[in-house]
Amino acid sequence: MKQVFTLMFGFLLLFTNNIFSQAIDTVEVPTVVDGSPFGAINKFIMGDTTASGDRANPNRYYRLKNDAIYFLDGILFADFDLRLIGEEFVAGKKPPIVASTAGSDGTIQLIQFKLFGNAYIKNIICQMTPPSGIGESNAAFFLSGQGKSYEFDNVYIEWGLWTGMVTEVPVKKITVRNCYFRNPQHKTDIWNGRGIGFYQQNPADSVIIQNNTFFNMNSFAFFADVSSIPPRYLLFDHNTIVNSMKFPIHSFWLPNATVTNNIFYNAHSYGENDQDKVGQDPQRLLYGIINIDKIPNALKTYYSIKEENRIYKVSNNAFFYSDEIKNYWTSFSLAENPFMNGRNEGFFSDNTSYPSLSIENTIKEDPIFIDKGNAVPAMVQWMTNRRNLVGNDYWGWDPDNSKFQVQWPFPENLAYANNGMKTAASGGFPLGDLNWWKDQKTAWESWYATSTSDQRDQNISDISLMPNPTNDKVVISLEMTSSAKVNIRIFDISLRQFGSIHTSQLAIGHHKLELDLPALGITNQGMYYVTLMSGNQVITRKLVKL
Repeated sequence: MKQVFTLMFGFLLLFTNNIFSQAIDTVEVPTVVDGSPFGAINKFIMGDTTASGDRANPNRYYRLKNDAIYFLDGILFADFDLRLIGEEFVAGKKPPIVASTAGSDGTIQLIQFKLFGNAYIKNIICQMTPPSGIGESNAAFFLSGQGKSYEFDNVYIEWGLWTGMVTEVPVKKITVRNCYFRNPQHKTDIWNGRGIGFYQQNPADSVIIQNNTFFNMNSFAFFADVSSIPPRYLLFDHNTIVNSMKFPIHSFWLPNATVTNNIFYNAHSYGENDQDKVGQDPQRLLYGIINIDKIPNALKTYYSIKEENRIYKVSNNAFFYSDEIKNYWTSFSLAENPFMNGRNEGFFSDNTSYPSLSIENTIKEDPIFIDKGNAVPAMVQWMTNRRNLVGNDYWGWDPDNSKFQVQWPFPENLAYANNGMKTAASGGFPLGDLNWWKDQKTAWESWYATSTSDQRDQNISDISLMPNPTNDKVVISLEMTSSAKVNIRIFDISLRQFGSIHTSQLAIGHHKLELDLPALGITNQGMYYVTLMSGNQVITRKLVKL
């Protein structure tokens, strides 16, 4: 994806976004193609090409309509940059649903999307169960583009056999914000029913998981286990996890991680006896919520890091287990699950060996959710059956008793009554997913954009100025790893400013921005500084004017 903007100036140096915004090419995806709803979304998007087979417009957005169901007919293989968006949410209307289907033999498609290019997915529901309500797909999204970036915003994944999103090649950046993982579970396998993770040795540079809800799941919210290479950086911030049977964060060797402002409620409820501990914690200790171990030498070389330089910040997290879970533990003589086990407490208290491991303000209190549904009895029965070697089935909360039909809005309400937790997060905001606190979310977004905390993620990478030196024009080439607005300012060596240019929202992918220096008033030879700002990221490059 390449976009070119020519930035021309008159006597004014400050311009509005509208001056330079490129018209967004958006097309509506029909629910029926060739007289059939099945595979209409596959046929329309994959068939949007020229006579030569090239994409009709590589920068196109594909929009799905509210109150509509788009039935897949096999995997949608996107070997191009895919921008798939639903209409903005409207009260009284259900977001668009992308639904799995089964073949004539009853076999359900394993995967919904394989994304080989960059991708931006927003405002859709992925229904992993076919219309029959029997079975479900393994995964919603396979991230299959080496070095590509992926952004998910307001994506709701209902059910699912294995995981929501998973890498199968090394990627650059994964951003998951405002998403909802609801009832991901395997009816008999406790290790499946996951959120976001890494398959084998296919890492990412950075992973941002922020303001999401994980509700009634068998297994991990995030996983990069011993068969994987963890990302170089993980931000796990403002997430709400309610009812999971295995560890919410399963990754021992993260070199740089921030785990802040989350709620872990009945997370890792299965508990551990001596047999369970085999193959889990490296020393067969209770796993806990946060669990790390020393990074293997091969990974330290890969990350170019020493063990004492790893960073792991843990703060403002709440964890709690309901009486039903504690009673279940007692019935099987299982120990109460800690937030950290003894080895991890040792790491985090050893300021000499690990000066950048920190933990503070861990809260062990009941959030007192407004309506957390009624899944806990079924989850306890499932865990009891597994320990007693009795067969199992799905246990997720589905009060309309129809796996395929999506209730909207979701019947649960994970806002809470615990007043202390309403101001316990960084900046004095509520803990957990702030989408349960719409009145606070907007204020938080403004605070977060200007916060000096270390919870920063990067929107821009791979910047170059060409030609440099230059006579009159220069092209800024950059790659967006998240969709965002960019502000560009130019200064001379005395820090006199020559321009402030605001772009429109730039999508994930490559962009070219062309500057006309004389039009900016830059006529003298010498050194200049080009500064790009996006969110709280600031990047400066030198430019020589001939």
